[in-house]
Amino acid sequence: MSEDNVWLAGRRQEQDALGRIIFKLEQTRLADGPPRAVRGSGVDARTEAITRSQNGS
Repeated sequence: MSEDNVWLAGRRQEQDALGRIIFKLEQTRLADGPPRAVRGSGVDARTEAITRSQNGS
């Protein structure tokens, strides 16, 4: 595949953008302690439901 391939150029841009996001996340520290996992909205609700179902509640 040649270097001027449109798909390849787009894929490399995507990889670069994802690499910068990962780098930024790795550099992020919370003010109240060590770094924690980054979670999207609604994760707590799903986590609680899973925990309840595993505990038989």
